[in-house]
Amino acid sequence: MSAAPAWATAAALAAGAVASARLLLSTVTVRGGSMTPALLHGDVLLVLRHRRRARPGRIVVVQRPDRRTGWTGPADPSGAGGWYVKRVVAAAGDPVPDWVAGERPGRVPPGMLVLRGDHPRSEDSRQWGLCPADRMYGVVLTRLRAAGGHTAV
Repeated sequence: MSAAPAWATAAALAAGAVASARLLLSTVTVRGGSMTPALLHGDVLLVLRHRRRARPGRIVVVQRPDRRTGWTGPADPSGAGGWYVKRVVAAAGDPVPDWVAGERPGRVPPGMLVLRGDHPRSEDSRQWGLCPADRMYGVVLTRLRAAGGHTAV
């Protein structure tokens, strides 16, 4: 039996890489101004679908809290309720800021995050409290396209 042609092997590897990238990477378009001035309405973001990379200072995409139950209701991985783009302020083991709504343990418990939008009137942990990490869709890697249509550098 002869070895597969080099082009067939390369094509199979490329197809596998594309399939893997589609599972791990996604694009998200910013809607609203809660992350102004860092991100603007219409910016397109490249998101790594990975929860373990959420640490203070990183921008993440999380499931929007339910208007009645907040983040205490059941998770909806489909994202049917919408998504928030927010900055992680504190993660497991970090002190809980005094502006966080609801019950405030001294330190952020494992599996929880404190989130805040860059805009002062953003809806975030100030209204909704601690966010369960399982509500996170992923971590923003970069802005692919700015709202004005310019490609990010």
